[in-house]
Amino acid sequence: MRMKLMQAAACAVLLSFAAAPATAQELVKRAPNIDSSKMDESINQYKELVKYYQTAQFNLPERQLEKFVGRTGEQAGGNFLMGMVRVQQGDFEKARTSFRTTVKLDPAMVSPHGWLGAIEAVLGNPAPAQEQRAELEKMKTACAETCPKAPEIATELRRIDENI
Repeated sequence: MRMKLMQAAACAVLLSFAAAPATAQELVKRAPNIDSSKMDESINQYKELVKYYQTAQFNLPERQLEKFVGRTGEQAGGNFLMGMVRVQQGDFEKARTSFRTTVKLDPAMVSPHGWLGAIEAVLGNPAPAQEQRAELEKMKTACAETCPKAPEIATELRRIDENI
């Protein structure tokens, strides 16, 4: 019973970071500008899915993302967005799977490490949470707090720390 209460409290903290429109807008602001005249079908579809996520329409992006990820598979951005949708829906097991895939596909992406670490902590798995924290600390050291990713790294470290 106590464990369930602790998990519920941790979930509340985790979800407090998951305000869809604000989080999505921040992520999209950091996204690179893409020459839309050269977009292929997959990139166009991904761009549309981000728009749905930003407006908190989670059911449609989930269905479309499942198709998108099923078709492209090796696409870190699609897997990350799927994880964010699943966090919003409260499905932390599936979110964890999406974030694990994202980290495997693109270990240099910062946010998936923070989300994966926080979810591992919420689900009662402190060792994997600490592994993600260690990866972020490596990024922080390499960045020396002067690279463009420094604020994002700090945010993701806090996300994990507040859920451990």
